[in-house]
Amino acid sequence: MLTLVTSDLAKYVALAVMLLAILFAYGKGRGAVSASGRSVAWTNVPLIAFAIVSIGPSVFAIMIYLGYTFGLIQPPPSGYKFSIFIRDLPFDFAVINWGFVALYVTCRLWPNAVWARPAMWLSVIAMSLPNVLLFSLAWEMVSNVFDAGQGIGIIEAMLILPIIAMILPGPFPDIFDAGYGIGFVLSTLLAPIPILGLTGWLAGWATFKFARQATVRP
Repeated sequence: MLTLVTSDLAKYVALAVMLLAILFAYGKGRGAVSASGRSVAWTNVPLIAFAIVSIGPSVFAIMIYLGYTFGLIQPPPSGYKFSIFIRDLPFDFAVINWGFVALYVTCRLWPNAVWARPAMWLSVIAMSLPNVLLFSLAWEMVSNVFDAGQGIGIIEAMLILPIIAMILPGPFPDIFDAGYGIGFVLSTLLAPIPILGLTGWLAGWATFKFARQATVRP
């Protein structure tokens, strides 16, 4: 997962794959509408959340920059600038949050499953909560201090590193440092955002099943 964010080529390839997945799922969703006659507009929620968490921090940074420029906000003594982070970080954040795209595809492929909607909502909420940290980086995106960006790297690492690597004692396991082999796959799948999304999905599914069984129980 770290390779995807640090390598420009890998980042753009990942974004292209996500775009293709979105287009494929969109087409499948249109077919589901014509087959069942029911709207699947709710399946767009993960895509909307994906857009917000990807570009939202940069939009917030631009608002802060304009606030400094027009005197609406008091700038820090070190000054401020329109940094390259504002332009580049949406690509990083999009890759980090690939779980939203996976959720969108899942919802579009199985929109008629009665438990899919509550599972989707819990999954979106679970993945959105840690992304609040990304919005806190907006102030650093316009900072003019010489070490601006260190906090961004720390937060990105927290949202990229596999959860199991954070839990296990000792140094970072070598398997997760592998290039594009099994280590890369494990690192991508076990990152915090997709794990939280999967947990929320399973929790939503289990809650719906339990509530339905309780309702029909004599």
